Amino acid sequence: MPNTQVRSVTSAGEVNRPKRSRLRARIYRWGLSLLAVLVLGILVFLLVPSPIQPAKWLAPTAPSFEETGPWKQNRKLSSAQLVTDAPQFPEFITFDKAGQLYTGDSDGKIYKVPFDAEGNPQKAQLFADTKGTPNGLIFDAKGDLIVTDIKRGLLSINPSGNIEVLADQVDGKPIYLANELDIAKDGSIYFSDTSNYGSVTFKEIAENKPHGRLLKYDPKTKQTTVLLENLYFANGVALSADEDFVLVAESYRYQLTRYWIKGPKKGTSDIFADNLAGFPDNITRDDQGHFWVGIYTTRISFVDQMHSNPWLASTMAKLPESLLSGASAPAKHGLAVELSPQGELIGSWHDPEGKLYGVTTAVSHNGYLYIGTAPGGSKGVHRVLLTK
Repeated sequence: MPNTQVRSVTSAGEVNRPKRSRLRARIYRWGLSLLAVLVLGILVFLLVPSPIQPAKWLAPTAPSFEETGPWKQNRKLSSAQLVTDAPQFPEFITFDKAGQLYTGDSDGKIYKVPFDAEGNPQKAQLFADTKGTPNGLIFDAKGDLIVTDIKRGLLSINPSGNIEVLADQVDGKPIYLANELDIAKDGSIYFSDTSNYGSVTFKEIAENKPHGRLLKYDPKTKQTTVLLENLYFANGVALSADEDFVLVAESYRYQLTRYWIKGPKKGTSDIFADNLAGFPDNITRDDQGHFWVGIYTTRISFVDQMHSNPWLASTMAKLPESLLSGASAPAKHGLAVELSPQGELIGSWHDPEGKLYGVTTAVSHNGYLYIGTAPGGSKGVHRVLLTK
């Protein structure tokens, strides 16, 4: 009897052993197949041509926020108060002669915000809807609101809210992405055409080549001309107090470029300010002739590394855009800077905690600095007292 039990146990073990062996063999084959598919997928991905041919660029070392100087980190923006949250992403901010605030949102709507006698903001009112994406907006001498809409071009909106397209082409080609503007005393409108990509895309950052333009619209002739080409993501625009030059931000080069309108340098350009601590967005000018620049995001180390490595850039550009949005998302560090009329950095305004970030616009008005943002950043119009 004992011998029979031993044989039975042994027999069962011999039966189970081949089953386990077959299972292990099956798992091994599945693993090899999965590994082969993975390796094949990687090889195909690497062999597929990139949609771009990146240019190599060694970005200058970013200014330090720790060292004593105008870039030193502070919390000047941390106390910012909400003015209105009706527009989620108020890209640009302007005021009419009555002191009412106007701003656009990414869904096409333009809002008006009145203030009471004590300067407190009242409920936002819908002023117009461009059915596009209004970015820059400034009133002209007639009281019409001139708007750069990234989907529709250069627009004019009268006090009743009626919209007229002033320009959507130049030299027989589309205005691809009308972004920001300023208006001279003679009515001339200077505005940026950000990129012939026609949209903000990671591939353009990776490619690291210039696709933007600075344009001028003459309201007398109704003609649009190209002043500057080959700009690296042409963005904010602002005239000097004397209107002898106009600035345009080149976001992907961390710099502001100056185009001379008058004087011996007329028709030429040079660098007004460079090696900014992030991506400059909109530019405004205050009553002192100083320029305020919103910094959409501080430097992104991965982007600088990618610019120095074209292979990495071309490989990243093969990925779907939906997977790359996080790579260029703004850092949660609010930042705006003030520059002298000569381009010297006067000071920087920070929110290192990131309550306010993705800053596109800083506008000095009636003792406050008004802050606008863009998608990816914080929401709503904010303001902070201008104490230095």
